[in-house]
Amino acid sequence: MPDRTRMKIPKSIACRRCHARKVKCSGGVPCSGCRQADNVECVYPRKARLVKVSEQYIEDLVSENQQLRRSSSRPANEESDALPNDPVLTGAPWFVNADALHTPILVAEASDSAFATRFRQAMSNGQHGHLPRVNFPSDEQLLALSDAEIPWPTPARARLLIRAAINSLCRCYYIVRRSSILHELECAIQNYPQTGLRSKTKLWVLFAIGEVYTTRNSTSERVFPGIHYFCKAMNILRIVSERPSVDMVEIQMLLSLYSLFLNRRHTAYSLAGAAVRLATIMGLHLNISETQMRDAGEREHRNRIWWTAYTLERMWAAKLGYPPAIRDDDIGVNLPSNPVGLDDSNASDFPDCAYFIARIGLAQLSSRIIHSIYGQKADTSSLSRRVQDTFGDLRCWLKDLPQSLQLDGREEGDLDPRVKSLHLLFNQLAIIATRTILLHVLRAHLEARAQQPASGANIPASALALSETCIRCARHSCRLLVDSWANGTFMIFDYFYTQYLFSAATVLGISTLLDSKERQSDEEQFEIATGFLLQLRNSGNYAAAEFYQHIEATLDLMETTKARLGVHDRAATGIPQDASDFGSLNRSSLEETAFAVGDFMTAGTALSEPFLQELLDQPLPDLQFIDSSMYLDEQQGFYWPDTML
Repeated sequence: MPDRTRMKIPKSIACRRCHARKVKCSGGVPCSGCRQADNVECVYPRKARLVKVSEQYIEDLVSENQQLRRSSSRPANEESDALPNDPVLTGAPWFVNADALHTPILVAEASDSAFATRFRQAMSNGQHGHLPRVNFPSDEQLLALSDAEIPWPTPARARLLIRAAINSLCRCYYIVRRSSILHELECAIQNYPQTGLRSKTKLWVLFAIGEVYTTRNSTSERVFPGIHYFCKAMNILRIVSERPSVDMVEIQMLLSLYSLFLNRRHTAYSLAGAAVRLATIMGLHLNISETQMRDAGEREHRNRIWWTAYTLERMWAAKLGYPPAIRDDDIGVNLPSNPVGLDDSNASDFPDCAYFIARIGLAQLSSRIIHSIYGQKADTSSLSRRVQDTFGDLRCWLKDLPQSLQLDGREEGDLDPRVKSLHLLFNQLAIIATRTILLHVLRAHLEARAQQPASGANIPASALALSETCIRCARHSCRLLVDSWANGTFMIFDYFYTQYLFSAATVLGISTLLDSKERQSDEEQFEIATGFLLQLRNSGNYAAAEFYQHIEATLDLMETTKARLGVHDRAATGIPQDASDFGSLNRSSLEETAFAVGDFMTAGTALSEPFLQELLDQPLPDLQFIDSSMYLDEQQGFYWPDTML
């Protein structure tokens, strides 16, 4: 590029002031007339001038312009595996510009919303970009609410909310000691001014969680349940403690859980990470000797608090596809146990440890699965090898699962909610591990039908088996969730069940486009699941509002794709436009729907199927076609596109 020299204004051109005054302009900046006048800007009119530039300069500009055009035709929305020969995730990280005034946000490929985007791109040759997440209260809204005066609830209301929060949370997580928090509540009711700041904060956020679990529908003002209490707790907790305590770790975890209800997933991930770091500062990740802490209940409380913080942080990281806050190698604390020698009042604080140990195992697996299959620095082995290892880990977890936590063919209505939650999480991990292969099978199917409509795709049995396992896990999750809806245990504002419902619906939506003997049933389950999401959205569930936005963007594409494939199984298809269409489904009809798919294998039995076991116990030479065929070139690109539309 030639050096730029300072341009002198020729005397033949008059500045605007001299031109307006019709006087001769001396030229220069400023000219003599403007220099004599105080505080006057000397401005010359712009005129087209001919300048000489080198031919090489023009060629460089043309080349740079072509490069910018190529890069601008790619979504800067990608998060993929960094290894160039990774079959699943090839390309640059996926960023989405949710707001032009802010830094782009990383979208992880392991997330459910990213997979839904890939599904749409598979049906449309990459012509659909990612839908930014906008369904959550903004920072400004929360700040405004935090300044409002929030009265302390009446004693009866306070006891109800705390009891609801503890009963709901303690089913799946150990965060607070029941006896301790009930004692703190009574002290606050009797003498609120003398209640400590941390106790107040903990009680406020528990009030917020209690309102979520006691509200069956949104209010007429569309105010999310408990949000005022949550903002009050966040407002109190303004300073990061230099001397953290177990109370602070508990508060961070409670705030993190409620943030998920608001669909503020990045906030939840940050708060859970803060809880892990505070716990690390206190040394909760290491065993403390009996001589330093003689109370067995307090030692067990520390252990369980650590593992809950670890579990929450690992699970939030898996939902977002982000890295965890601490390595497993740095953890030296014992797993939860059933402490002995406690009196009756304290013994009830510690439910049986088997469930929590099983959940910790799934949290550890979630981190490994995300790193192995989606991580930018995953090992150099093939996708098929990594999927084999993942399923081996999942089968080992199932094998070690205590009898009390297994399904054993029991009817879903008879399941302990904790067992149901555990197997829904297991299904979700199996889906995350296999849905990349399922999407490739769909892509191969669509390409084959486009080239030879009368013939199917030549897909190896190994790929079909893994994709079918993904679909079976989705069917089983849908069956568990429909049953929860039927018996009234599906909480309207719960994030987890809403996420599992969306994840299963997306996989079942893909199944409806494949030549499967169960496609008709999957079509019905997809319709039921999306109808539930619509109802949840209309009830004020933030997560459902985001997920249903993806569903709406998918429906027309699915109908177009079915027409192209010649799929006409249903006389009346589509999702109801009004949630009342699904509100008319009574419990018996929902149970019939749930049991209609009862003959399908559960996720556990799907992984134990002899063919799949034999498949995963040996090398997968016929699955290597996925490893080689999913490389991208300039023409092929809708599977993992790296362009921004």
